[in-house]
Amino acid sequence: MKLKDWFKTNRIIFSDTDLRYLLENIFSSKYLLLEQKTNIDSEKLIRLEKIKQAYVKGVPLAYILGKEDFFGWQFKVNDNVLIPRKETELIVEKSIEIIKNNCLNFILDLCCGCGNIAISIKKTLKDGSVIFSSDISIKAIEVAQSNKNFHNTDIHLINSDLLKGFKYKSFDLIVSNPPYVETGFINESLKYEPATALYAGKEGLLFINKILNQAYLYLKDNGFLILEIGYKHKDWIEKIIRNTKFYEILEWIKDYSGHFRGIVLRRKDK
Repeated sequence: MKLKDWFKTNRIIFSDTDLRYLLENIFSSKYLLLEQKTNIDSEKLIRLEKIKQAYVKGVPLAYILGKEDFFGWQFKVNDNVLIPRKETELIVEKSIEIIKNNCLNFILDLCCGCGNIAISIKKTLKDGSVIFSSDISIKAIEVAQSNKNFHNTDIHLINSDLLKGFKYKSFDLIVSNPPYVETGFINESLKYEPATALYAGKEGLLFINKILNQAYLYLKDNGFLILEIGYKHKDWIEKIIRNTKFYEILEWIKDYSGHFRGIVLRRKDK
């Protein structure tokens, strides 16, 4: 069977982005998609059909392939970790900018999942910054360890319930993509991802609230806190920050659709 025929038949099943990513990974080249005479051998055809069967059931392509692209690199993933999203790249970009501009040395990636944030920061900076990555899930830490080894990056992985595993005033910057989906929110694209990495109470603010009330203690003087948030959370978070009086709001980060999806804070010294 020719690749162009399989592509034509199955483009109604896969999203265009997923179909192209699938074929690039199976055939190890995006240019083969333009080759009209390419044949699919029986082994690859069987694999493609098995992938299609899982995809039709709703399993995310990243879990089927065991990998996802993020910030220009590939990360191993499984159903013990959240699949990295494009929106989180904005959080990484802002973290790198702040680390460079302020010569920061001690960084924590809180709720690290597969380790994509910490590893991307470390690979981009290539400096002497000390970066810790923590998660409450030991299975997530195992995936992060696999990615750490794959990318040969010097980050320190810690199994911790939020900030309990660290000393006060340890970090110049804490960056986090915490769970922030409302409990009970039903979405077909999320049902295969780990609930512990997604759900955060009725309003989706359980962990954001905890971090805002605790991170102050673990930041050095004038330290920074960068959070990814839900697109409906801006007003709630502003209220929490006013009540705690721990932080100065430096910047709101918008996603590619113009929604507020991140915030940059600096610790106030009382």
